[in-house]
Amino acid sequence: MAPIALLLLLLTSGLNARAQLSEPEQLIEAGHWKRARELAEARLGQVPDDALAHFLLSQIRYAFGDRTAPRSLAEQAVALDSRVAKYHRQLAEVLGVEAQHAGPFQQLLIAHRFRKEIDRALELDPRDIQALRDLIQFYLLAPGIAGGDLRKAEATAERIGQIDPAEGCLAKARIAAFQKRSAETEALLRQAAQAQPASYRALVELARFYLASDHADPAAAEAAARKALTLDPTRIEPYAILAGLYADRADWSALDAVLSEASRQNPDDLVPYCRAADHILIHGRDAVRAERYLRVYLSQEPEGNEPSAADAQRKLNSRDARLNNRSLGGNGRAASAP
Repeated sequence: MAPIALLLLLLTSGLNARAQLSEPEQLIEAGHWKRARELAEARLGQVPDDALAHFLLSQIRYAFGDRTAPRSLAEQAVALDSRVAKYHRQLAEVLGVEAQHAGPFQQLLIAHRFRKEIDRALELDPRDIQALRDLIQFYLLAPGIAGGDLRKAEATAERIGQIDPAEGCLAKARIAAFQKRSAETEALLRQAAQAQPASYRALVELARFYLASDHADPAAAEAAARKALTLDPTRIEPYAILAGLYADRADWSALDAVLSEASRQNPDDLVPYCRAADHILIHGRDAVRAERYLRVYLSQEPEGNEPSAADAQRKLNSRDARLNNRSLGGNGRAASAP
């Protein structure tokens, strides 16, 4: 197939896949959890036995810190309509999280059920990339006795690459990172980020790679985050990455500019303020600025999959305690006058 024809095919398949998603699913994909929650709860209120609403709320409840309801919601989605692949996939994902916090014997039981659900998802939809990514995680993290298998993880990554080249590179990068092969991980992430059509997820993963201390490259992280924003300026993670980078270098003008733009593009998610405060406090620079940013973050309910209000409040309290200790000379007593 000619390169142009192949590119058109990939673009068309990507648009078709997104068109098949409901509006709440598109919002979830873009990290707009609060807006998705409003739609999903309204849908469930109108049709209490709606399988899609149960599926959506299983994801949403987990994103907002609920560790009990997601499993029952996913099980209800499967019970209401067992012919939909993503419902089985969601149940498998919930089970996979449970397995990570279970004892050895319980892990074996959960692993068996995980495989049953993820296999059923892939039987119903062999091109479900998220289900294939979940399967790779299982092969990497599960003990051999439960089905863990590096070679099967690699074969699954190849399978993803046949569906979506960029996602295939990301899957291989995940395996390389798991094995601590840093140079290979970087090469695969760069390959994913250079694929056409451009992949937002690949660019964000590349930016995150360059934030890690053992292979930090702030300029490369900034470039990848900036490029991700050209694909979708309403998603928040690139702004959070940039906020952390500008806080690290104490570039307050650039930091305030990116925070302002993030708030304009996505007013529901203020995590760039929290990320900036984290980096400022790590460096011990401008505690007053860090406090201001944390209070902005606490001015509304945090978005799903972001630090909770309780986490942000603890950071604020810790900052106040450090300042108080410093004013007392570091020993709990008032510092002597000069």
